[in-house]
Amino acid sequence: GLEGAPDSLHMAETTLVQMARGGLFDQIGGGFSRYSTDKRWLAPHFEKMLYDNALLAYTYLEAFQRTERQFYRVVVERTLDYVLRELTGPSGEFYCGQDADSDGEEGGYYLFTPGEVERVLSAGESNLFCKWYGITQQGNFEGKCIPNLLMNPDYDREPPELAQVRQKLYEYRLNRTKLHRDDKVLTAWNALMIAALAKAYRVLGETKYLDAACRARDFIRENIALPDGRLRLRWREGEAAHAGQLDDYAFYAWALLELYAANFDASCLMEAVSLAEQMRELFWDEQRGGFYLTANDAEQLIARPKETYDGAMPSGNSVAGLVLVRLWKLTGEEKWSELAGRQLSFLAGSAQEYPAGFSFALLSICEMLYPSREMVCVTANGVPDGLCKLSEQNRLHTLLKSRENADLLTQAVPFTEHYSVPKSGNAFYLCKNGACAAPVYDLEELKRMI
Repeated sequence: GLEGAPDSLHMAETTLVQMARGGLFDQIGGGFSRYSTDKRWLAPHFEKMLYDNALLAYTYLEAFQRTERQFYRVVVERTLDYVLRELTGPSGEFYCGQDADSDGEEGGYYLFTPGEVERVLSAGESNLFCKWYGITQQGNFEGKCIPNLLMNPDYDREPPELAQVRQKLYEYRLNRTKLHRDDKVLTAWNALMIAALAKAYRVLGETKYLDAACRARDFIRENIALPDGRLRLRWREGEAAHAGQLDDYAFYAWALLELYAANFDASCLMEAVSLAEQMRELFWDEQRGGFYLTANDAEQLIARPKETYDGAMPSGNSVAGLVLVRLWKLTGEEKWSELAGRQLSFLAGSAQEYPAGFSFALLSICEMLYPSREMVCVTANGVPDGLCKLSEQNRLHTLLKSRENADLLTQAVPFTEHYSVPKSGNAFYLCKNGACAAPVYDLEELKRMI
């Protein structure tokens, strides 16, 4: 194990728990605001953005996987359900976010007083709610209260009747005033949400999250991608505009790889491969390594910038690094190995000065350095039960070949041509460092090998 790993896990958990206990997390409607204005995570800037909620959902899923604490699972579900309820358009596309102001008052929508809670709920319910979420006469924000769990020692042992009480206040709050919603559909931000939803399906097994991820992907394919696969930056009211930038290609390729790990649909893998090829063609700097922000045929600026810093969102270069490593591990193709190596050297050069500002770049580098295993499953009858879960729990890069997808898969991953589909049942080939073991024909037997 890593020296100091318990420490770093403790630091990460403390932050995740306090963020979810504070007012930064909307205790009534779910989802996170952009940032906290104090050290305790109590008072946020009351604006909710799609990208924050996508990245945080992904992070809490990883915390749940590591620790199996149900508290993290609840935060994930309430965050994703908020997005599906309030930031999702009629065709499955995701909007940018919701404003902080309601009727000119910053955060007014989110604040409560005991008197107001008493008007909406029965005496017993209002007593439970006010006590649980710290709603007091003196208030904690401009004379009113931001519901929070910071002073509640039982925060992760919620009484069963509380969900229903919250629902009543949620419906009451919806009728108070309408929050302005920014209804642009940004390709890069939608991609982050698809990645989070695909991960949620793999970890929690909830099909509604996979369905939402697939709908958003279809929306991008039908409305934002051009016939040749090139991407536009945004869509609004029926119109897609502006040439896609590095983030659009890198984030969407990552999303497709996350989705492939959830549904083993070969078209996701094929699309990720062709996006990575376009990314190389349009953005790659052959001389010095790294990807430019804008395509080589875009309107020329005086300087053509390259962004590497991972801020509120990871940089396109960091995500491109992850995509290239994963493509190499999945396909075994030399071209991806070579490009991934050059990209990670470029990222390592940037990260050297200030590693904390390159956290996603470091994740990409870890993906390359840490040992991993690949698996090829050849099946006569669809995705075997439990394959997705097994791959997720053991960090396996899994390929699925069937009669239906054989041609498409061979285009994306040429070596799979040599694996013949059995007449019935499944064959599993576990691979390490490019060499595959003899096949086993039963998932239970495979588990013993792992």
